[in-house]
Amino acid sequence: MTTIRLMCLALLMPTLLCLAHDAERPMLSPAAVTMQRIGLTDITVTYHRPAVKGRRLWGELVPFNEIWRAGANEATTISFSDDVWINGRRLTAGTYSFFVRPGQNTWELIFNANAEQWGTFFLDKSKNILTIRVKPETAPNQEWLLYSFTDLEMESGRLEMRWGKLAVGFTIRVNTFDKMAEQNRDVVDYASEQLAGTAETFLEHNTRLEEALDLINQSLAIKETFPSMEIKARILGALERYPEAVDAAELALALQRKARNAYTNMHAFQLNRELKRWQQMIRQQEGE
Repeated sequence: MTTIRLMCLALLMPTLLCLAHDAERPMLSPAAVTMQRIGLTDITVTYHRPAVKGRRLWGELVPFNEIWRAGANEATTISFSDDVWINGRRLTAGTYSFFVRPGQNTWELIFNANAEQWGTFFLDKSKNILTIRVKPETAPNQEWLLYSFTDLEMESGRLEMRWGKLAVGFTIRVNTFDKMAEQNRDVVDYASEQLAGTAETFLEHNTRLEEALDLINQSLAIKETFPSMEIKARILGALERYPEAVDAAELALALQRKARNAYTNMHAFQLNRELKRWQQMIRQQEGE
């Protein structure tokens, strides 16, 4: 082999090794993802699907009373975007590895906090967050292990694992309507803050003050807070509507005292100083 060919081969070797490293081959138990939204809560099961292939499953391939990964290869994981209730027991939002301990009559279903592990080899039982007991049911033959969602309602559903002629699952309950109410409150609060922010921007630039007053009144109609009432007082002061500015300032200071928010102490101090100035302006106008 010539020197030039040897040099070319040396240059190509890292690329060839990289390509070889990235090469993939199909797995005997292919990866799968099952995702379902119940109400406003997303639930995702990530697992690998072994096939029956004529084998005797329960008590033989999958021994009774031993923990099984509920799939193949990496541990099966289940993630919840919100807190849920599994067969009536609370489980906080997050991703969990999912294991089962099959029995002849009753199974244990286990949610473990370590979501990244291979099978059951390094299972730390101290990280088991929730364990429930269920009874398996007979079902039509399922060649490839399958997770599916059934019995879907606005605030509940059932997650079921089927393999061979057996099905096992649990009920998931979510707080759809509470979450809707919370989102609505967030939208309302955001709208109020946006209106107040625009009003304050107009005030800071001493422009479109009548429009700023209308905006801050809309903000206060949504939610009455010290910051919004303070902005209204300052807008009225800039418009030289001093009696109204005094009334708004006194309301704002009352809100600040009620909230006991240390963050607003400096703003309250400055507003109180403005309040005294407006009161002085009123006395001067009355003395004319």
